[in-house]
Amino acid sequence: MKAKIKYYSLPILSGFLIGTSYIPFPPWALLFCIAPLWLFWNRETSYKKIFFAGWLTQFILNGIGFHWIAHTATQYGQLPMAVGVVILLLFCILAHLYYPIAGVLWKWLSCKLQLSELASLLLLPFVFVFCERLYPFIFYWHFGYPWLWAGLPGYQLTDIIGFFGLNTLTLFINVLFVLFWLRRSPKQWLHPYLIAAVGSFVAINLLGLWRASLLPPPDQKTKILMVQANIGNYQKIQAAFGVRYVGETVDRYLDLTRRGLDQHPDTELILWPETAFPETLYPNSFGRQRRRLAELSDEFGIQILTGAYEKKQYRGQVYNTMVLMEGNQILHSYPKSILLAFGEYLPFAQYYPKAKKWFPMVSDFGRGPGPETFQTRHFKAGPQICYEGLFDTFSTDLQKKGAQIFVNITNDSWFGYPFEPYQHLYMTLARSIENRRPMVRVTNTGISTAILANGDILEHSPREQEWYGAYDIPFHSTPPATFYANLSDKWPLVLLVIMALIVIGDRFARPGKH
Repeated sequence: MKAKIKYYSLPILSGFLIGTSYIPFPPWALLFCIAPLWLFWNRETSYKKIFFAGWLTQFILNGIGFHWIAHTATQYGQLPMAVGVVILLLFCILAHLYYPIAGVLWKWLSCKLQLSELASLLLLPFVFVFCERLYPFIFYWHFGYPWLWAGLPGYQLTDIIGFFGLNTLTLFINVLFVLFWLRRSPKQWLHPYLIAAVGSFVAINLLGLWRASLLPPPDQKTKILMVQANIGNYQKIQAAFGVRYVGETVDRYLDLTRRGLDQHPDTELILWPETAFPETLYPNSFGRQRRRLAELSDEFGIQILTGAYEKKQYRGQVYNTMVLMEGNQILHSYPKSILLAFGEYLPFAQYYPKAKKWFPMVSDFGRGPGPETFQTRHFKAGPQICYEGLFDTFSTDLQKKGAQIFVNITNDSWFGYPFEPYQHLYMTLARSIENRRPMVRVTNTGISTAILANGDILEHSPREQEWYGAYDIPFHSTPPATFYANLSDKWPLVLLVIMALIVIGDRFARPGKH
Protein backbone atom coordinates (compact mmCIF):
# COMPACT_ATOMS: atom_id res chain seq x y z
CA MET A 1 0.00 0.00 0.00
CA LYS A 2 2.83 2.42 0.80
CA ALA A 3 4.37 1.69 -2.59
CA LYS A 4 1.03 2.35 -4.32
CA ILE A 5 0.57 5.63 -2.49
CA LYS A 6 4.08 6.70 -3.37
CA TYR A 7 3.59 5.73 -7.02
CA TYR A 8 0.39 7.79 -7.26
CA SER A 9 1.61 10.62 -5.04
CA LEU A 10 1.37 13.20 -7.84
CA PRO A 11 -2.32 12.53 -8.65
CA ILE A 12 -3.06 12.48 -4.92
CA LEU A 13 -1.29 15.82 -4.52
CA SER A 14 -3.33 17.32 -7.39
CA GLY A 15 -6.56 16.18 -5.75
CA PHE A 16 -5.66 18.01 -2.53
CA LEU A 17 -4.37 21.11 -4.34
CA ILE A 18 -7.52 21.44 -6.47
CA GLY A 19 -9.90 20.68 -3.59
CA THR A 20 -8.30 23.27 -1.32
CA SER A 21 -8.04 25.96 -4.03
CA TYR A 22 -11.71 26.08 -4.96
CA ILE A 23 -14.40 28.27 -3.41
CA PRO A 24 -14.61 28.98 -0.45
CA PHE A 25 -10.85 28.41 -0.03
CA PRO A 26 -8.43 31.06 -1.28
CA PRO A 27 -7.26 29.97 -4.77
CA TRP A 28 -3.69 29.59 -3.51
CA ALA A 29 -2.68 26.78 -5.90
CA LEU A 30 -4.91 27.70 -8.82
CA LEU A 31 -2.09 28.21 -11.31
CA PHE A 32 -0.35 24.87 -10.66
CA CYS A 33 -2.92 22.64 -8.92
CA ILE A 34 -3.41 20.17 -11.78
CA ALA A 35 0.26 20.20 -12.86
CA PRO A 36 1.26 17.20 -10.65
CA LEU A 37 -1.40 15.00 -12.31
CA TRP A 38 -0.25 16.11 -15.75
CA LEU A 39 3.37 15.36 -14.87
CA PHE A 40 2.26 11.84 -13.97
CA TRP A 41 0.32 11.48 -17.24
CA ASN A 42 3.32 12.73 -19.22
CA ARG A 43 5.72 10.11 -17.86
CA GLU A 44 3.21 7.22 -17.84
CA THR A 45 2.63 4.90 -20.80
CA SER A 46 -0.10 2.64 -19.37
CA TYR A 47 -3.61 3.77 -20.27
CA LYS A 48 -4.93 1.89 -17.26
CA LYS A 49 -2.64 3.80 -14.87
CA ILE A 50 -3.41 7.12 -16.57
CA PHE A 51 -7.12 6.47 -16.14
CA PHE A 52 -6.74 5.48 -12.50
CA ALA A 53 -4.59 8.52 -11.73
CA GLY A 54 -7.21 10.87 -13.20
CA TRP A 55 -9.96 9.06 -11.33
CA LEU A 56 -8.03 9.30 -8.07
CA THR A 57 -7.52 13.06 -8.45
CA GLN A 58 -11.20 13.70 -9.12
CA PHE A 59 -12.25 11.44 -6.22
CA ILE A 60 -10.14 13.42 -3.75
CA LEU A 61 -11.15 16.86 -5.02
CA ASN A 62 -14.82 15.83 -4.95
CA GLY A 63 -14.51 14.70 -1.35
CA ILE A 64 -12.98 18.02 -0.31
CA GLY A 65 -14.92 20.50 -2.43
CA PHE A 66 -18.31 18.81 -2.51
CA HIS A 67 -18.55 17.01 0.82
CA TRP A 68 -21.82 18.90 1.40
CA ILE A 69 -23.55 16.36 -0.88
CA ALA A 70 -23.95 14.08 2.15
CA HIS A 71 -25.66 16.81 4.18
CA THR A 72 -27.93 17.74 1.27
CA ALA A 73 -29.07 14.13 0.84
CA THR A 74 -30.10 13.97 4.49
CA GLN A 75 -31.91 17.32 4.35
CA TYR A 76 -33.62 17.11 0.97
CA GLY A 77 -34.37 13.39 0.88
CA GLN A 78 -34.94 13.04 4.65
CA LEU A 79 -32.43 10.18 4.60
CA PRO A 80 -30.17 8.82 7.37
CA MET A 81 -26.64 10.21 7.42
CA ALA A 82 -25.24 6.76 6.57
CA VAL A 83 -27.19 6.88 3.29
CA GLY A 84 -25.99 10.44 2.72
CA VAL A 85 -22.38 9.26 3.04
CA VAL A 86 -23.02 6.49 0.50
CA ILE A 87 -24.48 9.06 -1.91
CA LEU A 88 -21.41 11.25 -1.40
CA LEU A 89 -19.13 8.30 -2.17
CA LEU A 90 -21.07 7.59 -5.37
CA PHE A 91 -20.73 11.25 -6.31
CA CYS A 92 -16.97 11.14 -5.68
CA ILE A 93 -16.67 8.00 -7.81
CA LEU A 94 -18.70 9.18 -10.82
CA ALA A 95 -19.13 12.96 -10.85
CA HIS A 96 -16.05 14.04 -12.80
CA LEU A 97 -14.98 11.10 -14.90
CA TYR A 98 -13.90 13.50 -17.62
CA TYR A 99 -10.59 13.71 -15.71
CA PRO A 100 -9.49 10.13 -16.50
CA ILE A 101 -11.23 10.23 -19.90
CA ALA A 102 -9.27 13.33 -20.88
CA GLY A 103 -6.00 11.74 -19.78
CA VAL A 104 -6.53 8.61 -21.85
CA LEU A 105 -7.73 10.58 -24.89
CA TRP A 106 -4.75 12.95 -24.70
CA LYS A 107 -2.20 10.15 -24.43
CA TRP A 108 -3.82 8.26 -27.32
CA LEU A 109 -3.80 11.35 -29.55
CA SER A 110 -0.19 12.15 -28.66
CA CYS A 111 0.94 8.63 -29.58
CA LYS A 112 -1.29 8.31 -32.64
CA LEU A 113 -0.14 11.65 -34.07
CA GLN A 114 3.48 11.13 -32.94
CA LEU A 115 3.62 14.57 -31.36
CA SER A 116 6.74 16.07 -29.85
CA GLU A 117 6.71 16.44 -26.07
CA LEU A 118 6.18 20.21 -26.40
CA ALA A 119 3.24 19.87 -28.80
CA SER A 120 1.78 17.04 -26.74
CA LEU A 121 1.82 19.11 -23.56
CA LEU A 122 0.45 22.21 -25.29
CA LEU A 123 -2.39 20.01 -26.55
CA LEU A 124 -3.20 18.72 -23.06
CA PRO A 125 -5.19 21.66 -21.56
CA PHE A 126 -7.35 21.93 -24.67
CA VAL A 127 -8.14 18.21 -24.71
CA PHE A 128 -8.97 18.51 -21.01
CA VAL A 129 -11.38 21.44 -21.40
CA PHE A 130 -12.91 19.81 -24.51
CA CYS A 131 -13.85 16.77 -22.42
CA GLU A 132 -14.93 19.07 -19.58
CA ARG A 133 -17.29 21.02 -21.83
CA LEU A 134 -18.97 17.90 -23.19
CA TYR A 135 -19.22 15.91 -19.95
CA PRO A 136 -22.73 15.87 -18.37
CA PHE A 137 -22.27 17.66 -15.04
CA ILE A 138 -24.70 17.95 -12.17
CA PHE A 139 -22.84 21.03 -10.88
CA TYR A 140 -20.99 23.00 -13.56
CA TRP A 141 -17.85 24.20 -11.80
CA HIS A 142 -14.37 24.88 -13.16
CA PHE A 143 -11.16 26.88 -12.58
CA GLY A 144 -12.54 30.15 -13.97
CA TYR A 145 -14.83 30.99 -11.05
CA PRO A 146 -12.13 31.41 -8.34
CA TRP A 147 -10.90 34.51 -10.22
CA LEU A 148 -14.18 36.26 -9.34
CA TRP A 149 -14.20 34.82 -5.82
CA ALA A 150 -10.68 36.20 -5.21
CA GLY A 151 -11.41 39.53 -6.92
CA LEU A 152 -8.63 39.02 -9.49
CA PRO A 153 -9.30 41.61 -12.25
CA GLY A 154 -8.75 39.05 -14.99
CA TYR A 155 -12.43 38.10 -14.57
CA GLN A 156 -13.31 41.34 -16.38
CA LEU A 157 -12.29 39.64 -19.66
CA THR A 158 -15.17 37.19 -19.40
CA ASP A 159 -17.59 39.32 -21.42
CA ILE A 160 -15.25 38.33 -24.28
CA ILE A 161 -14.06 34.81 -23.42
CA GLY A 162 -16.47 33.78 -20.66
CA PHE A 163 -15.49 32.13 -17.40
CA PHE A 164 -14.97 28.94 -19.38
CA GLY A 165 -12.35 30.78 -21.43
CA LEU A 166 -10.77 31.99 -18.20
CA ASN A 167 -10.77 28.38 -17.05
CA THR A 168 -8.92 27.44 -20.26
CA LEU A 169 -6.29 30.13 -19.70
CA THR A 170 -5.83 28.92 -16.11
CA LEU A 171 -5.18 25.39 -17.32
CA PHE A 172 -2.78 26.71 -19.96
CA ILE A 173 -0.77 28.41 -17.18
CA ASN A 174 -0.75 25.05 -15.38
CA VAL A 175 0.85 23.40 -18.40
CA LEU A 176 3.50 26.14 -18.49
CA PHE A 177 4.41 25.10 -14.94
CA VAL A 178 4.62 21.49 -16.15
CA LEU A 179 7.03 22.55 -18.91
CA PHE A 180 9.07 24.57 -16.42
CA TRP A 181 9.36 21.57 -14.10
CA LEU A 182 10.46 19.27 -16.93
CA ARG A 183 12.99 21.72 -18.43
CA ARG A 184 14.32 23.30 -15.25
CA SER A 185 17.95 23.04 -14.21
CA PRO A 186 19.77 23.82 -10.94
CA LYS A 187 21.60 26.65 -12.67
CA GLN A 188 18.51 28.26 -14.23
CA TRP A 189 15.50 28.52 -11.94
CA LEU A 190 14.41 31.72 -13.67
CA HIS A 191 13.41 29.63 -16.66
CA PRO A 192 11.54 31.03 -19.72
CA TYR A 193 8.55 28.78 -18.99
CA LEU A 194 8.34 30.05 -15.41
CA ILE A 195 8.55 33.63 -16.69
CA ALA A 196 5.83 32.80 -19.23
CA ALA A 197 3.55 31.35 -16.54
CA VAL A 198 3.90 34.30 -14.19
CA GLY A 199 3.81 36.77 -17.09
CA SER A 200 0.58 35.23 -18.41
CA PHE A 201 -1.09 35.64 -15.02
CA VAL A 202 0.01 39.28 -14.77
CA ALA A 203 -1.01 40.00 -18.39
CA ILE A 204 -4.50 38.53 -17.89
CA ASN A 205 -5.09 40.77 -14.88
CA LEU A 206 -3.74 43.89 -16.61
CA LEU A 207 -5.98 43.22 -19.60
CA GLY A 208 -8.89 42.79 -17.19
CA LEU A 209 -8.25 46.19 -15.66
CA TRP A 210 -8.05 47.73 -19.13
CA ARG A 211 -11.31 46.02 -20.19
CA ALA A 212 -13.12 47.33 -17.12
CA SER A 213 -11.96 50.90 -17.89
CA LEU A 214 -13.75 50.79 -21.26
CA LEU A 215 -17.23 50.01 -19.92
CA PRO A 216 -19.88 52.67 -20.64
CA PRO A 217 -21.81 54.05 -17.64
CA PRO A 218 -25.46 52.97 -17.15
CA ASP A 219 -28.23 55.42 -18.00
CA GLN A 220 -31.12 54.03 -15.91
CA LYS A 221 -31.67 52.99 -12.30
CA THR A 222 -34.23 51.04 -10.30
CA LYS A 223 -34.63 50.14 -6.63
CA ILE A 224 -35.43 46.57 -5.65
CA LEU A 225 -36.34 45.34 -2.16
CA MET A 226 -35.21 41.75 -1.51
CA VAL A 227 -36.70 39.74 1.35
CA GLN A 228 -34.98 36.74 2.96
CA ALA A 229 -37.36 35.12 5.45
CA ASN A 230 -35.10 32.22 6.58
CA ILE A 231 -37.79 29.53 6.48
CA GLY A 232 -36.47 26.24 7.88
CA ASN A 233 -36.51 23.06 5.79
CA TYR A 234 -39.15 21.24 7.85
CA GLN A 235 -41.44 24.26 7.87
CA LYS A 236 -40.91 24.77 4.14
CA ILE A 237 -41.81 21.15 3.29
CA GLN A 238 -44.93 21.25 5.46
CA ALA A 239 -46.06 24.51 3.86
CA ALA A 240 -45.36 23.21 0.33
CA PHE A 241 -47.79 20.34 0.86
CA GLY A 242 -50.34 22.64 2.48
CA VAL A 243 -50.12 20.80 5.80
CA ARG A 244 -48.96 23.53 8.19
CA TYR A 245 -47.14 26.86 8.33
CA VAL A 246 -48.68 28.29 5.13
CA GLY A 247 -50.14 31.33 6.86
CA GLU A 248 -47.15 31.69 9.17
CA THR A 249 -44.75 31.67 6.21
CA VAL A 250 -46.69 34.38 4.40
CA ASP A 251 -46.94 36.33 7.68
CA ARG A 252 -43.16 36.40 7.93
CA TYR A 253 -42.65 37.55 4.36
CA LEU A 254 -45.34 40.21 4.61
CA ASP A 255 -43.96 41.55 7.90
CA LEU A 256 -40.40 41.82 6.54
CA THR A 257 -41.68 43.36 3.31
CA ARG A 258 -43.70 46.02 5.13
CA ARG A 259 -40.74 46.89 7.32
CA GLY A 260 -38.57 47.18 4.23
CA LEU A 261 -41.08 49.37 2.39
CA ASP A 262 -41.48 51.64 5.44
CA GLN A 263 -37.71 52.11 5.48
CA HIS A 264 -37.35 52.38 1.67
CA PRO A 265 -40.56 53.99 0.36
CA ASP A 266 -38.97 54.62 -3.06
CA THR A 267 -38.76 50.86 -3.76
CA GLU A 268 -40.00 49.96 -7.25
CA LEU A 269 -40.15 46.15 -7.04
CA ILE A 270 -40.43 43.55 -4.27
CA LEU A 271 -38.44 40.34 -4.76
CA TRP A 272 -38.99 37.11 -2.81
CA PRO A 273 -36.92 33.89 -3.19
CA GLU A 274 -37.53 30.57 -4.93
CA THR A 275 -40.80 28.89 -3.81
CA ALA A 276 -41.25 31.60 -1.17
CA PHE A 277 -45.01 31.79 -1.72
CA PRO A 278 -46.29 28.51 -0.22
CA GLU A 279 -49.84 28.41 -1.60
CA THR A 280 -50.07 26.59 -4.94
CA LEU A 281 -51.36 28.88 -7.68
CA TYR A 282 -54.17 27.58 -9.87
CA PRO A 283 -55.64 29.11 -13.06
CA ASN A 284 -58.30 31.73 -12.27
CA SER A 285 -58.30 30.77 -8.59
CA PHE A 286 -57.67 33.16 -5.71
CA GLY A 287 -56.66 31.55 -2.43
CA ARG A 288 -56.54 33.39 0.87
CA GLN A 289 -52.77 33.95 0.78
CA ARG A 290 -52.83 35.23 -2.77
CA ARG A 291 -55.46 37.79 -1.76
CA ARG A 292 -53.13 38.95 1.00
CA LEU A 293 -50.39 39.56 -1.57
CA ALA A 294 -52.85 41.45 -3.73
CA GLU A 295 -53.75 43.67 -0.77
CA LEU A 296 -50.08 44.45 -0.12
CA SER A 297 -49.49 45.24 -3.79
CA ASP A 298 -52.54 47.56 -3.93
CA GLU A 299 -51.67 49.25 -0.64
CA PHE A 300 -48.19 50.27 -1.77
CA GLY A 301 -48.91 50.44 -5.51
CA ILE A 302 -46.02 48.07 -6.22
CA GLN A 303 -45.30 44.88 -8.16
CA ILE A 304 -44.24 41.67 -6.40
CA LEU A 305 -41.93 39.12 -8.03
CA THR A 306 -41.83 35.83 -6.16
CA GLY A 307 -41.01 32.17 -6.46
CA ALA A 308 -44.09 29.97 -6.24
CA TYR A 309 -45.59 26.57 -7.03
CA GLU A 310 -48.03 26.78 -9.90
CA LYS A 311 -50.35 24.46 -11.81
CA LYS A 312 -50.96 25.52 -15.39
CA GLN A 313 -53.98 23.21 -15.54
CA TYR A 314 -56.06 21.88 -12.67
CA ARG A 315 -54.90 18.29 -13.27
CA GLY A 316 -51.49 19.11 -14.71
CA GLN A 317 -48.02 18.97 -13.20
CA VAL A 318 -46.81 21.46 -10.63
CA TYR A 319 -44.17 23.92 -11.88
CA ASN A 320 -41.48 25.73 -9.95
CA THR A 321 -42.15 29.26 -11.18
CA MET A 322 -41.22 32.91 -10.89
CA VAL A 323 -44.43 34.95 -10.82
CA LEU A 324 -44.88 38.70 -11.36
CA MET A 325 -47.98 39.97 -9.52
CA GLU A 326 -49.69 43.34 -9.42
CA GLY A 327 -52.85 43.59 -7.40
CA ASN A 328 -54.93 40.50 -8.09
CA GLN A 329 -53.33 39.92 -11.48
CA ILE A 330 -50.52 37.58 -12.47
CA LEU A 331 -48.73 39.59 -15.15
CA HIS A 332 -46.20 36.91 -16.03
CA SER A 333 -45.29 33.40 -14.92
CA TYR A 334 -41.93 31.85 -15.83
CA PRO A 335 -41.67 28.05 -15.22
CA LYS A 336 -38.20 26.69 -14.43
CA SER A 337 -36.81 24.85 -17.43
CA ILE A 338 -33.48 23.39 -16.21
CA LEU A 339 -34.40 21.04 -13.37
CA LEU A 340 -31.99 19.52 -10.85
CA ALA A 341 -31.68 15.76 -11.32
CA PHE A 342 -32.77 13.74 -8.25
CA GLY A 343 -34.00 16.95 -6.64
CA GLU A 344 -36.72 18.24 -8.98
CA TYR A 345 -37.14 15.25 -11.24
CA LEU A 346 -36.16 11.58 -11.42
CA PRO A 347 -34.02 10.83 -14.50
CA PHE A 348 -35.60 8.34 -16.94
CA ALA A 349 -38.85 8.28 -14.95
CA GLN A 350 -40.70 9.21 -18.13
CA TYR A 351 -39.71 5.77 -19.47
CA TYR A 352 -40.24 3.92 -16.17
CA PRO A 353 -43.09 5.72 -14.33
CA LYS A 354 -43.12 3.13 -11.56
CA ALA A 355 -39.72 4.40 -10.44
CA LYS A 356 -41.45 7.49 -9.01
CA LYS A 357 -43.08 5.24 -6.40
CA TRP A 358 -39.68 3.86 -5.38
CA PHE A 359 -38.29 7.36 -4.75
CA PRO A 360 -41.20 9.38 -3.32
CA MET A 361 -38.81 11.95 -1.82
CA VAL A 362 -37.84 13.13 -5.34
CA SER A 363 -40.07 15.92 -6.66
CA ASP A 364 -41.79 15.65 -10.04
CA PHE A 365 -41.93 19.20 -11.37
CA GLY A 366 -43.01 20.09 -14.88
CA ARG A 367 -40.32 21.48 -17.17
CA GLY A 368 -40.69 24.93 -18.72
CA PRO A 369 -39.99 25.65 -22.40
CA GLY A 370 -36.71 27.52 -21.87
CA PRO A 371 -35.22 30.99 -21.31
CA GLU A 372 -37.63 33.91 -21.64
CA THR A 373 -37.80 37.54 -20.57
CA PHE A 374 -40.67 39.67 -19.29
CA GLN A 375 -41.35 43.33 -18.67
CA THR A 376 -41.74 44.69 -15.16
CA ARG A 377 -42.93 48.23 -14.64
CA HIS A 378 -39.37 49.59 -14.78
CA PHE A 379 -37.12 47.09 -16.62
CA LYS A 380 -37.01 43.95 -18.73
CA ALA A 381 -36.17 41.01 -16.50
CA GLY A 382 -34.16 37.91 -17.38
CA PRO A 383 -35.38 35.27 -14.90
CA GLN A 384 -33.19 32.47 -13.55
CA ILE A 385 -34.45 30.05 -10.95
CA CYS A 386 -31.64 28.70 -8.78
CA TYR A 387 -29.73 26.04 -10.77
CA GLU A 388 -30.30 27.81 -14.10
CA GLY A 389 -27.77 30.48 -13.16
CA LEU A 390 -24.93 27.95 -13.50
CA PHE A 391 -25.42 27.57 -17.26
CA ASP A 392 -23.69 30.21 -19.36
CA THR A 393 -25.71 29.51 -22.52
CA PHE A 394 -28.97 29.97 -20.59
CA SER A 395 -27.97 33.51 -19.60
CA THR A 396 -26.59 34.42 -23.02
CA ASP A 397 -29.98 33.43 -24.43
CA LEU A 398 -31.57 35.87 -21.97
CA GLN A 399 -29.18 38.54 -23.23
CA LYS A 400 -30.23 37.86 -26.82
CA LYS A 401 -33.88 38.19 -25.79
CA GLY A 402 -33.26 41.71 -24.48
CA ALA A 403 -32.89 41.26 -20.71
CA GLN A 404 -31.75 44.44 -18.94
CA ILE A 405 -31.40 42.93 -15.43
CA PHE A 406 -30.95 39.27 -14.49
CA VAL A 407 -33.19 38.17 -11.63
CA ASN A 408 -32.11 35.03 -9.78
CA ILE A 409 -34.23 33.45 -7.04
CA THR A 410 -32.74 30.58 -5.06
CA ASN A 411 -33.24 28.33 -2.04
CA ASP A 412 -29.92 27.09 -0.61
CA SER A 413 -31.33 25.95 2.73
CA TRP A 414 -30.60 22.27 1.97
CA PHE A 415 -26.85 22.54 1.52
CA GLY A 416 -25.18 23.49 4.80
CA TYR A 417 -22.49 26.11 5.26
CA PRO A 418 -20.11 27.52 4.07
CA PHE A 419 -19.10 25.59 0.93
CA GLU A 420 -22.17 25.28 -1.32
CA PRO A 421 -23.73 28.72 -0.61
CA TYR A 422 -20.52 30.51 -1.64
CA GLN A 423 -19.84 28.16 -4.57
CA HIS A 424 -23.38 28.63 -5.87
CA LEU A 425 -23.30 32.39 -5.29
CA TYR A 426 -20.14 33.15 -7.26
CA MET A 427 -20.87 30.67 -10.04
CA THR A 428 -24.21 32.46 -10.50
CA LEU A 429 -22.83 36.02 -10.25
CA ALA A 430 -20.40 35.13 -13.04
CA ARG A 431 -23.28 35.29 -15.53
CA SER A 432 -23.58 39.02 -14.86
CA ILE A 433 -20.01 39.73 -16.01
CA GLU A 434 -20.25 37.51 -19.10
CA ASN A 435 -23.32 39.41 -20.25
CA ARG A 436 -22.66 42.85 -18.69
CA ARG A 437 -26.09 42.89 -17.10
CA PRO A 438 -26.61 43.57 -13.38
CA MET A 439 -28.08 40.72 -11.36
CA VAL A 440 -30.17 40.66 -8.21
CA ARG A 441 -30.14 37.38 -6.30
CA VAL A 442 -32.40 36.61 -3.36
CA THR A 443 -32.38 33.38 -1.38
CA ASN A 444 -34.41 31.85 1.41
CA THR A 445 -31.58 31.55 3.95
CA GLY A 446 -28.71 33.49 2.27
CA ILE A 447 -26.61 34.53 0.54
CA SER A 448 -28.68 37.31 -1.05
CA THR A 449 -26.92 40.14 -2.87
CA ALA A 450 -26.60 42.03 -6.15
CA ILE A 451 -23.82 42.48 -8.66
CA LEU A 452 -23.50 45.36 -11.12
CA ALA A 453 -22.57 45.08 -14.77
CA ASN A 454 -19.04 46.33 -14.01
CA GLY A 455 -18.46 43.49 -11.53
CA ASP A 456 -19.04 45.41 -8.29
CA ILE A 457 -20.64 43.03 -5.76
CA LEU A 458 -22.93 44.82 -3.29
CA GLU A 459 -23.61 44.02 0.36
CA HIS A 460 -24.20 40.34 1.23
CA SER A 461 -27.12 39.33 3.41
CA PRO A 462 -26.36 37.44 6.65
CA ARG A 463 -26.72 33.66 6.68
CA GLU A 464 -29.55 31.88 8.51
CA GLN A 465 -31.26 35.14 9.53
CA GLU A 466 -34.39 37.07 8.62
CA TRP A 467 -33.32 40.01 6.51
CA TYR A 468 -34.43 42.56 3.96
CA GLY A 469 -32.34 44.85 1.84
CA ALA A 470 -33.00 47.52 -0.78
CA TYR A 471 -30.56 47.87 -3.67
CA ASP A 472 -30.17 50.67 -6.19
CA ILE A 473 -29.47 48.89 -9.46
CA PRO A 474 -28.08 50.96 -12.37
CA PHE A 475 -28.64 49.43 -15.80
CA HIS A 476 -28.59 50.26 -19.50
CA SER A 477 -31.84 51.07 -21.29
CA THR A 478 -30.25 49.53 -24.40
CA PRO A 479 -27.60 47.17 -23.03
CA PRO A 480 -24.81 46.35 -25.47
CA ALA A 481 -24.32 42.80 -26.72
CA THR A 482 -21.22 41.03 -25.46
CA PHE A 483 -18.89 38.98 -27.64
CA TYR A 484 -19.36 35.99 -25.38
CA ALA A 485 -23.06 35.80 -26.22
CA ASN A 486 -22.09 34.36 -29.60
CA LEU A 487 -19.13 32.33 -28.32
CA SER A 488 -20.73 30.44 -25.41
CA ASP A 489 -22.30 27.66 -27.49
CA LYS A 490 -19.31 27.29 -29.83
CA TRP A 491 -16.61 26.23 -27.37
CA PRO A 492 -16.21 22.63 -28.63
CA LEU A 493 -15.60 23.92 -32.16
CA VAL A 494 -13.13 26.57 -30.94
CA LEU A 495 -11.20 23.95 -28.97
CA LEU A 496 -11.08 21.59 -31.96
CA VAL A 497 -9.63 24.38 -34.11
CA ILE A 498 -6.95 25.17 -31.50
CA MET A 499 -6.02 21.50 -31.17
CA ALA A 500 -5.78 21.16 -34.95
CA LEU A 501 -3.48 24.21 -35.14
CA ILE A 502 -1.18 22.71 -32.49
CA VAL A 503 -0.93 19.45 -34.44
CA ILE A 504 -0.34 21.24 -37.75
CA GLY A 505 2.24 23.51 -36.14
CA ASP A 506 4.11 20.50 -34.78
CA ARG A 507 4.21 18.88 -38.22
CA PHE A 508 5.60 22.05 -39.81
CA ALA A 509 8.17 22.40 -37.04
CA ARG A 510 9.36 18.78 -37.41
CA PRO A 511 8.65 17.76 -41.00
CA GLY A 512 11.16 14.91 -40.98
CA LYS A 513 9.58 13.26 -37.94
CA HIS A 514 6.24 12.40 -39.58
